[in-house]
Amino acid sequence: MNKKIISILMSTAMGITVLTGCGSAPATTTDSNVAETATETIEADVSADSSSSQKTAGVIWYSFADTYTANAKQSLDNISAADGTIKVIDADTQNDLTIQDNNISNFFTQNVDYLLLQNINHKATSEIVNRCKEQGVTTLFVGTVSPSDDDFANYENLWYVSSASEQSGMNMGNAISDYFNNNADWDRNGNGKVDFILLQGLQTSSDTINRSSYSLEAIEKAGYELGTCIGGDDVTGVKGGDTINGVICDYQRAKAQENVEALLANFGKDIDCIIADNDDEALGAIAALRAHGYLTDESNYIPVVGVDATAPGCEALKDGTLLETSLNDPVALAKASYKLMWLLENGQEVTTETLGIDGAVVKGHRILLNYTSITKDNLQDAEYDLNDVDININ
Repeated sequence: MNKKIISILMSTAMGITVLTGCGSAPATTTDSNVAETATETIEADVSADSSSSQKTAGVIWYSFADTYTANAKQSLDNISAADGTIKVIDADTQNDLTIQDNNISNFFTQNVDYLLLQNINHKATSEIVNRCKEQGVTTLFVGTVSPSDDDFANYENLWYVSSASEQSGMNMGNAISDYFNNNADWDRNGNGKVDFILLQGLQTSSDTINRSSYSLEAIEKAGYELGTCIGGDDVTGVKGGDTINGVICDYQRAKAQENVEALLANFGKDIDCIIADNDDEALGAIAALRAHGYLTDESNYIPVVGVDATAPGCEALKDGTLLETSLNDPVALAKASYKLMWLLENGQEVTTETLGIDGAVVKGHRILLNYTSITKDNLQDAEYDLNDVDININ
């Protein structure tokens, strides 16, 4: 494709202001064929311009169809286009291990300078790190499970950028506890225990493990006894960081709705709350509850909590069907990831101060981003602008 045409298209995209979170949801492409075509076009342009001094970063996202991921991708693309130091090339894993492996190999073939990976093959993390070390490519695990201390010791050009997922779990648990404190009739079957549905994301993801376990630990710490994990396993003695088996929905709204529909048919009178590992799952649960006649008034209200503070999630906060969510800021993730590469390119030390991203803390080669608890009372705190490209370069 002619580079001038690409430049015009990118400028046009940048000219569209997108406020999301509590604002309007951005338009995202979920058709995998369209996404692949766009990626191939950019890749061809990079190959044709190999003499350029501009560095390249191959970014492998787990799924363009995921709301949070789509927002982070768009933000990173915008920052790259505005700054120009590092060109971003996106690839869609489509939540498929084989496709992810192929994407990694393709970027190695293209000799990218940086590889950013939203890894879904957690069991192969060390193997992936070794492959990156052999290729000599600076590697960022972004928005996923952190490599181990041994992995970091093994490869000096390995970095990690992600949110502190235990915070989002605690936020959910605290919100549920506060609701129980203020509603004496929360115990729907009168057994004195919290019976709940736990909707989980990718089973081996640290986000899934921490959001699930820390939410339940927070409820227990507030003085409530956990009862039945409806549709899942016993959670007696759960602690933050423990692996828990709830209802696996892979962060997908449709799967959550289908599972909650089935559980409502048999356990409708027992459910005291629904804990979802992201807003998409929470919205699926809300759709199922509404279909069964719940959430019409206080007498049949079941509190639902989620994570990400997506635009649809914030709309559910406004109408009262979602109790709480946590802002997992995709713009902060994109800014921290790009600024990290910028600092490395410019030979600067990576510290919390030099990174200069609000809510981001540097701990060795790990960059951790804070979550913000969002309810209908502080919806304004969930707004972010996907076209905010300021990475605080002095």
